Amino acid sequence: MEKIRIKGKRQYPGCVEAEALVSPKPLMGFTNCNAMEGYTTERNHPLFKVKYTGKVLVFHNARGSGGFMAYGVGAPPAAFVYTRTSPLNVLCAQAGHVPAMTDFETDPMEIIETGDMVLVNADEEYIEITKKK
Repeated sequence: MEKIRIKGKRQYPGCVEAEALVSPKPLMGFTNCNAMEGYTTERNHPLFKVKYTGKVLVFHNARGSGGFMAYGVGAPPAAFVYTRTSPLNVLCAQAGHVPAMTDFETDPMEIIETGDMVLVNADEEYIEITKKK
């Protein structure tokens, strides 16, 4: 199996491996997230009603206000991997104790696809992607 390792910056510590769920569009919280069930409720979003619980949620950035915090409570993802740092992302990861990383040497959005396995080792500041078959 091909494994790709990318160095990044820890936003919240932890180490977890799970299946990736990639969001091609920014994510918005508040009323656009069902935190207890773990899915996006924003209509016309590519991840509308797709469960993110227990997955490595890969996205460019959060948008909107502090409502993004909903992604870190209830039924959170296993980890956050994002390309644009925002206080919303960091606070959400802290609130939910969800490992989170950003500031990668290579854009993970260009490599990771939904279904790939991703090891997020925020403690040692790298992710390792195992491509799906």
